[in-house]
Amino acid sequence: MRFPLLHGFLLTQASPGALAAICTTVSEGGTWGGPRCLPGMKRHVSTLLPLAAVMALGCVHRDDDYLLLRRDVARDEGAPTTLRFASRADPEAAQVRRLLADGFGAELLRTHAMTKRFVSRTARNENAGAPTVVALGVSDVHVDRCRYVGYRDRVIKTTWLEQRVPADAPMVWAEADPWPGLVRGLGGAIVDLIAPDDLSAAGCSPLRDGYVAFLGVVAAEWRDPAGIDDHPERRRDAAFAAVRGSAPPPTSADQAATDPLVIATVLYRMAASELGKRMAPDDVYRPFLESRPSRGIPPALLLGAFRNFQAKLIAAWSGAVAAGRPPRDLVDLVEAYGDAHPAERAEATRIFLVTTYGATVGRPITVNDDPDVVAAGLATLTADVLFGRVDLRGALAPRRRGI
Repeated sequence: MRFPLLHGFLLTQASPGALAAICTTVSEGGTWGGPRCLPGMKRHVSTLLPLAAVMALGCVHRDDDYLLLRRDVARDEGAPTTLRFASRADPEAAQVRRLLADGFGAELLRTHAMTKRFVSRTARNENAGAPTVVALGVSDVHVDRCRYVGYRDRVIKTTWLEQRVPADAPMVWAEADPWPGLVRGLGGAIVDLIAPDDLSAAGCSPLRDGYVAFLGVVAAEWRDPAGIDDHPERRRDAAFAAVRGSAPPPTSADQAATDPLVIATVLYRMAASELGKRMAPDDVYRPFLESRPSRGIPPALLLGAFRNFQAKLIAAWSGAVAAGRPPRDLVDLVEAYGDAHPAERAEATRIFLVTTYGATVGRPITVNDDPDVVAAGLATLTADVLFGRVDLRGALAPRRRGI
């Protein structure tokens, strides 16, 4: 979905000076550090031949760019939500730009960008071409059938014109404390790109909330040299403590498969283990990259440790969706990861079973036993699962078997 704000008007009215002003306005309302084109402008380059040189010099389009908007406070009864480009004088906008320019915010923005790139090349998802939009102010969304959507349509206004945006268009809301909104919004947008919920086939997927909780924990412990997003209070959150190891093991198979905190814990432990460092074959990474790396340079090295694991997880998750087996719970996701990366199946299975103490298998391990007995039991259980002697979903209700 694109927002053709300049359609029609620029075809007949634009001058080089107006075009440069528009690019400057967008740079103030979006990516820090230089002018950027409004989405939709690039589509009209062939028509605007006299202005092509000006556009090439004045505007740059990258898939990790974003538009930063500010919601108007005043709104007539029944009117759409009005948004305008945030200015450089806006202190909250400056904070968001800073969060997304470095540290974990930048990693998360790049993860979202590489996911859009991957999906556009492998799944032909039309939403992959939509711009990343971050909005300041009070959120206008509510939960509608498992997903956050706007109560009403939105309108983006500029000095000269306005563009109506559907209520269900993706938008990341950075509210009073922008950080949780950015993590929740960008993390949810990543899942929505690779695994949009098929609500006719099943209920709400817990994987979205679990993945977002996992990102929240990584964000809380992220240390960057500039201290841009270092907030110690995040590390006092109950979810952070639970994922880092203080939560009791799940008490049922369903909890082990669907509890967002259990999902976040397994993903966190996978990312922190050797799986986070191990490189997959080069073909796994190529759809995520803007260009092919130089000969002899492994693509995974260009992504770094965090996005290396993200790329492998996203590729596995998206591959299962494309094969008609969209993961509905944690067991599905772990099995999809093992199918996509056979060399990593044993470690991923072991991490899942150690975290859940075999709750989904039907042979749960007693936590209070002697530690050596527990370790031996988990090792035996892992081997039995890998060799097919027991089913990883053996204790789950029949309604959760298969897709």
